[in-house]
Amino acid sequence: MASPVVNVVMDGFSTTNRWLLYASLMLTPAQALGGVGSNSPINFGFLAYNWYQQYLWYIAAKGKELHALSLLPVYLNFIYAFTYIGGVPAGNIYMGILAGLGSAGLIIMNTITAWISLKTNLPEGDGVYQFFFFGWRRLSKGWRIFFLLWEISDTMLSVTMVLMALIGAVAIPLSAKKKYVEESKTFRLWRDTAILWGSALVLFVFGWPLILWMELIVKRNNIVSETDMIAVYLFIAQVVLMIVPTAISLGQMTFEKWRGVPTRLNVGEKEGGRPKDTESV
Repeated sequence: MASPVVNVVMDGFSTTNRWLLYASLMLTPAQALGGVGSNSPINFGFLAYNWYQQYLWYIAAKGKELHALSLLPVYLNFIYAFTYIGGVPAGNIYMGILAGLGSAGLIIMNTITAWISLKTNLPEGDGVYQFFFFGWRRLSKGWRIFFLLWEISDTMLSVTMVLMALIGAVAIPLSAKKKYVEESKTFRLWRDTAILWGSALVLFVFGWPLILWMELIVKRNNIVSETDMIAVYLFIAQVVLMIVPTAISLGQMTFEKWRGVPTRLNVGEKEGGRPKDTESV
């Protein structure tokens, strides 16, 4: 019996790279909340990692080096239209504009890659590329029409989310001032534990179908790729930039609780039933 053909694709889609991609996706809520009211470049690691990922997808699609992975950009275009918004929040308007432009650019780049894959990669897979959709299917002209309609709807969604990214880049820094964010113990608790509950939420909503579908495509089509170490280092940088401020904040909250030191918010509540406006005369 002949052994199955191994399909080698461009570096950057190995098991390690794919699981880092999933992990970065799960960290989106923590990235978004971590940026609110923060003047630290928390989201720049997130943006750097995802820009490099989009570069890999774009180069692979242009060079027709994705094989059956070319089925994925349309799906990712839908997911990333939402999750790339996680790179927008910032503590001041200047960082917000940079983050907003970076996030909007990611959504646009992802959409371009999906259209390239749809136009140049998928036609080569008729009768060859296999994917799971209520049973195993082989790509055909009929299925390519399905993917085309899917990408049209993704593109309309992407236009909406680009506008939201640009609006949020200005609105979030203006509405969520650092002083008020840090005074809210409830917000700080949600933000500092977002790695746990946020990852679980994304896994439930977006993550597990993507992981299952992508891994089944890789296994069924015998896809092999080498690990791209630049992506690994950028992911580490993303996590470090995100975790360090969170760890400091959690340590500060723990210290305050241990010492019994009330926050400015609690002092205001005790004195007047609501936070005092320290700026009023």
